Amino acid sequence: MVRGALLADRCFPTSQSVVNRAINIMTKAPTPTPFAAARLEGGCVFSVAGGQYFVPPSKPNAVARLPWAHDFGLVSVLRVPQHRHGSNEKRQITASWVQDTVHEYEQRDDVFDTAFLATVIFHGADERSVTLTDEAREYLGKLGNKQVAFIAPPELPHLLPGPYLLVGHELRDVWKLAADTHGASMVTLEPKLSPDILTRLSSSDAFESFQFLDTGDQSPIFALQSRTKARAVFHSPLAGLRMVIKDNIHLRGIKTSAGNRAFYDTFPPCSETAECVQKLLDQGVSLVGKTKMNSFGIWEEPIEYVDYQAPWNPRADRYQSPGGSSSGSAAAIAAYDWLDIAIGTDTWGSVTRPAHWCGCFGLRPTLGALSPQGIVPYCQTWDTAGILTRDLGVCKDVAAEWLDANALQSDPQPFSSVIWAKDFWNIIEDDQINTARDFANKVASVLNISGDDVSFEEAWTKSPPAEANGASLLEFITEATGAQSYDAYHNCQPFVEQYRKKFNHAPYISPRNQSMWNFAKNVSKEKRDEDFAKLDVFEKWFHSTILTEKHSNPLIIMPLECVVPRYRDNTPTFRRPPQDGVGALALGPVMKSPVLAVPLTDIPYLSRITNQQERLPFVLAVMGKPGTDLALIDAIYSVLEKTGSPTAVKAGKLMF
Repeated sequence: MVRGALLADRCFPTSQSVVNRAINIMTKAPTPTPFAAARLEGGCVFSVAGGQYFVPPSKPNAVARLPWAHDFGLVSVLRVPQHRHGSNEKRQITASWVQDTVHEYEQRDDVFDTAFLATVIFHGADERSVTLTDEAREYLGKLGNKQVAFIAPPELPHLLPGPYLLVGHELRDVWKLAADTHGASMVTLEPKLSPDILTRLSSSDAFESFQFLDTGDQSPIFALQSRTKARAVFHSPLAGLRMVIKDNIHLRGIKTSAGNRAFYDTFPPCSETAECVQKLLDQGVSLVGKTKMNSFGIWEEPIEYVDYQAPWNPRADRYQSPGGSSSGSAAAIAAYDWLDIAIGTDTWGSVTRPAHWCGCFGLRPTLGALSPQGIVPYCQTWDTAGILTRDLGVCKDVAAEWLDANALQSDPQPFSSVIWAKDFWNIIEDDQINTARDFANKVASVLNISGDDVSFEEAWTKSPPAEANGASLLEFITEATGAQSYDAYHNCQPFVEQYRKKFNHAPYISPRNQSMWNFAKNVSKEKRDEDFAKLDVFEKWFHSTILTEKHSNPLIIMPLECVVPRYRDNTPTFRRPPQDGVGALALGPVMKSPVLAVPLTDIPYLSRITNQQERLPFVLAVMGKPGTDLALIDAIYSVLEKTGSPTAVKAGKLMF
């Protein structure tokens, strides 16, 4: 693993001024020094155009054919298109081709900077087979290029395109550094794609932590690898995307905390990577870290975090709750524009609710569309991984490649109607209801389908299942919604037993979990099964009574929570699950359905933190039938696009 402090004496055993002189290569290379060469054996930090980079202590690519050596030189490798087979015609590298390639690097690779064009290596041809036109040389010269070189295919066949650092005759990979300024991460990771090994990650590849800290506020540092290099290796639409994963998802070589220090201390580094994560790694997605979460996945507000500090929500006055339990994943995707997707887990709203508070898109997929292997369970009946992202188009791309096609409808029918879930909106303020109503009307209009208010409670009263024996929906189902506590409690007991064996005393358990455990201890297996059977009755009734005729394939519009300030230093007074009936956060899980959290607007409020008006995200949920995940995303994307609404949100204080 790599350890150190960003531009600190721990990384460089000399003064800061000497370090800056030795490694600042924005203009030209410094005079060679024994110190610089020695430090590169273990990695070093340098600056380019205001960004900081790390040269890892990995095996370098030895560029033996270069006609010069360089103490420190910025390099870009451009891969020359392959020659037509059998053609002896000498090719030209034109200014147009170079310009297009550089433009692609600039647009698609945030690790690249034009400063890396100081030296350009054209890989894939030698000077006898290609000619670099004068116009191309002139174009590169205007961008600061001083030297060019050519490397023919037999040499360094696995050299990847993108930015590098040249040290003597050695070409080194570079990672851009980004601080975790919002405290979202549990651990940051070394990139796994080697610049000199053209292979995919296998399940036998162990990850290692990247133990660098920002010397200013001691924030962990993320190491970002070039997107260009990933796209050169993996032929997937997801190649080059970056992700973080929630810290209840196992990763080979890294310990899992599940948000609890005792859990972290009990188990060794994981021996396997979760299947759902491996599937993304196999498609070239770069994993940069694991994120904080509510302990064991229970609903905790920031003031209730004990073992680890709650992540910081970047929205509004930056002192708002990030939601949970996938709090770190949501905070990270809302905070960092270099991050593309964050993976969370969801039992009853643990992806969609933090999407609401952090102002981003969130998908809880159809139950069974992702493997649960390698995820610390809460309640396996409803547990699933899910996606958080700022861009709905990215969400669709990831879902299309990630979700199991066997769990999705291969030929989904058009959506039949829009259902306004009438029972769920009585806790929402009028202005938010009006915004949601407007969106529901747009969905119906764009998709050319009808919209109806539907009360599930009234429908139950009119046509109850026989098992209800005359009980209302709330009377029949409310108590049953607490049944998952039995599973959550018993899933943790093997950990408790192993901790006791290892440390000879009980582990610390947060107050929220302890309260739930105290309740669950008194729930029998028979009572748990009885309550789950009631939820099965509700699911079957919903399919046979609600999802019929004109509502046979509806989009159901639901709230997530009422948007009001929820400061991170507030002690919660609102009611948390289990709540009356199958609420908005529970309907999707109980129905095994996909639920998409959709950011619509922001709500102004007077912040007691900044003493000025701030704006909180307003995000609602749209549910489809099981297997309609991709059609659901497509439909909402179309509605947003055709009504001039954003299909992506920004990182930072404001969504739009």
